[in-house]
Amino acid sequence: MNGPSGRCCAVVYNPIKASDDLRAAIAQQAAATGWDDAIWLATPAENPGPAITEQVVSAGVDRVIAVGGDGTVRIVADRLAESGIPMAVVPLGTANLLARNLDIPLSETEALEVAFGDGTRTIDLIKVTVDGVPGEHFAVIAGLGVDAMIMDETSPVLKDTIGAGAYFIAAAKALGRTPINMRITLDNHRPRRRNAMICAIGNVGTLAGNLTLLPGAQPDDGRLDVYVASPHRLSHWLRAFLRLITRRPRNDDHVDQWQATRVEVRLDHPDPYQLDGDVMEDCRSLRAEICPGALTVCVPG
Repeated sequence: MNGPSGRCCAVVYNPIKASDDLRAAIAQQAAATGWDDAIWLATPAENPGPAITEQVVSAGVDRVIAVGGDGTVRIVADRLAESGIPMAVVPLGTANLLARNLDIPLSETEALEVAFGDGTRTIDLIKVTVDGVPGEHFAVIAGLGVDAMIMDETSPVLKDTIGAGAYFIAAAKALGRTPINMRITLDNHRPRRRNAMICAIGNVGTLAGNLTLLPGAQPDDGRLDVYVASPHRLSHWLRAFLRLITRRPRNDDHVDQWQATRVEVRLDHPDPYQLDGDVMEDCRSLRAEICPGALTVCVPG
């Protein structure tokens, strides 16, 4: 319930990453900006979504602050989709991709100023349907192939030690994997067949380490961006890497990049997929559809 000021926020936090000092800082910032005491909701290890949804909705809050990494941010974004309740982000993860793409500060102090400020931006989300079962929304990037393998094989200890460099070490381990036969359908066009190593579906384009996988991708353009890399030799990998660091396509880099409002990827054999860095179970088909203007996010004013 709202208190004397009439403005109340919920804080959804990863208990592993949020410190007591941060809890005190949030209380101090709330008081300084005229907000009531926050409602604190920890993300449980198992099935965190439904419980958080029920508590946030029943509390009737005016804002939800996601405190944690990309996984926590994705959970909150999914639960707030189409609700009209703004989401603020206090990034505590390794990549913090949504924060980076929306210019949300990575420091706790500056992020809290934005979280309790008045600046907002309405962005799209992407909703996935996996093997015919409607799933959740994501805000950053979903991936199949080596992309999911990289996330699965990246050591949490290594991420904490060397940050984004951990992903490059995992990527090097994944390069020897077998390509995946994919059938990719964009909107109502004919399917395209690729024997691909990576298929990424993005709402934004910038990765950790200031690398841009999807140049031109915007979180509020009503379009999703699709990146498919099909390198079969070392020379192909090198050209794809040059494309990544220079942001310039080459005719011989064996990379496709498309835009659409809907994409469906069908695999010949089940394989894992990832959503905003969290690796999910195996799937045979993944359908992604843009949800324009589904979420309001607090951004620097």
